[in-house]
Amino acid sequence: MLYSGVHAIWAYRLSHWLWTRPGHYRFLARLISQLARHLTGVEIHPGATIGRRFFIDHGMGVVIGETAIVGDDVLMYHQVTLGGRSLGRDVKRHPTIGDRVLLGAGAKIIGDITVGDDSRIGANALVVHDIPAGSIVTGVLSKAKPGDIIA
Repeated sequence: MLYSGVHAIWAYRLSHWLWTRPGHYRFLARLISQLARHLTGVEIHPGATIGRRFFIDHGMGVVIGETAIVGDDVLMYHQVTLGGRSLGRDVKRHPTIGDRVLLGAGAKIIGDITVGDDSRIGANALVVHDIPAGSIVTGVLSKAKPGDIIA
């Protein structure tokens, strides 16, 4: 009840519900998301798609972009960015995170890429290419195969 990440997720769930309603609710959705950002330090765009049992631990500095997709049972630490590489509208420009993924503190996952199920992204990793399921990656990443441990 006292975690800022929990409050940010609650605000996201409400703002996402408004974002997906027909009518003129997008302004209200953005207002709620910006208020939550101010209060929690976690910025989640209401257009993002986030699965069940998502948890942000020590949420300060987290950014989740509009076209990001986050699977079920994802654990995210502080200062993680799910960011875009383009400014285009109506295109997928943020990452897709699979189920049961751990995103370490300070990790930056940038662009329309996929992080496979059951992967682990280490602290301060920069990920700009697809990550196969079951991978463990750290540092500045170029490419990985299933089961690789890259440092």
